[in-house]
Amino acid sequence: MNVVLSYGLGVDSTALLLRWLEEPDSRDFDLDQLLVATAMTGDEWPRTGELVEEHILPRLREAGLFFAQVARRGPSNTEGAAVLEANDAPQDLHIEGAYTLKEELTAAGTVPQTAGKRLCSLKFKGWPIDTYLRNHAPQATRHAFGYEKTELARAERCANHMRGRLVFGYEKSEHLRARKAQKFDEPRRLAEFPLIEWGWDRHDCQRYIHEVTGVPDWPKSACVYCPFALTSIAGRERTLQRYDTSPESAVETLLLEWRALCLNSRAGLIAGNRFMSLIGERRPEIATIFQERLASEPHALYRVRRLWRPQRKDPEKVANASRDLQVLATGTRASCRERLTEQGPLDAGDGIERVFRLRRGADLPAREHFFVAGPAGARSKALPSFDSWWSAADDPPAAVERRP
Repeated sequence: MNVVLSYGLGVDSTALLLRWLEEPDSRDFDLDQLLVATAMTGDEWPRTGELVEEHILPRLREAGLFFAQVARRGPSNTEGAAVLEANDAPQDLHIEGAYTLKEELTAAGTVPQTAGKRLCSLKFKGWPIDTYLRNHAPQATRHAFGYEKTELARAERCANHMRGRLVFGYEKSEHLRARKAQKFDEPRRLAEFPLIEWGWDRHDCQRYIHEVTGVPDWPKSACVYCPFALTSIAGRERTLQRYDTSPESAVETLLLEWRALCLNSRAGLIAGNRFMSLIGERRPEIATIFQERLASEPHALYRVRRLWRPQRKDPEKVANASRDLQVLATGTRASCRERLTEQGPLDAGDGIERVFRLRRGADLPAREHFFVAGPAGARSKALPSFDSWWSAADDPPAAVERRP
């Protein structure tokens, strides 16, 4: 095998795979040269998994295509990649993964970020597939990706580091992405863009999937809590409709965000804004289910210290932010709240009860220190140098100390 398709389960890569299966003239290789690989984050939408099992796996079995399903084994790369199933007769889609992205976010007490690099995709999708290929398919020389519009940076990194011929699942409207990837062309690596060559956009991909499978609305692949799906009005509408058919996914997303908000009031899932507010306004019945879940969810009493240090060249700009998170106790929601009240007067200015010992000042370095009761799961963590940084930072002039 020397052709690899990174199959993301979504519209673009599904259309690309189906056409390669249905129309031999659309490819310049035999199917026995093709390996299909999928990395499972563990939090894909249930309907996506059902559709792939119903329409794609039977076609892979009929064609005798080798399908490798992989996932991370744990938070460290040293733990390696788990091979969930790898054969030419796949029976099940293992969307549950192994070590999941939700486990990672829960332990860190955070939510995925829309700013900067898409580290969650790199760590939970790119790395497991790259690791599998390195160990099991080192002869692969062509690697196809069904990238979505938000994955340009990852495409550029792949184009820069892979060798051989690369095949990208770009649509015809994505010529800018194609040109950027082609900047890395060299004698040993040439980028190819089948969907652009075919003149296909998202509508064409949906149409082709419908023609072949009878499914008129193949969904976009994403984790159920993906913030990128919530950044536009159209995206929010589509996601709310998906939650209507999978309310448990919405509740898990709300729990993930609420834990993060307890530890950081700026950690709203929608680019800092609260997903809870959207659900409360648009889907109050789901908000009610979440509140019932929250009442019975194991809780923890957390102590949070956060430090913002200035840049050396420009002391008025933040160089980095560091956090010391400590789990002080665990128990029921009521018991953890009772222990919270022992720390001092409660402040619920943003809707979450906290006890502040130090509020963030206006100048750098800036610090904040508070206690909060929130859903259990986040783990104690701090950099080894945090205490020395904290001690070295002078209290900002606007900081307000509050002790019991």
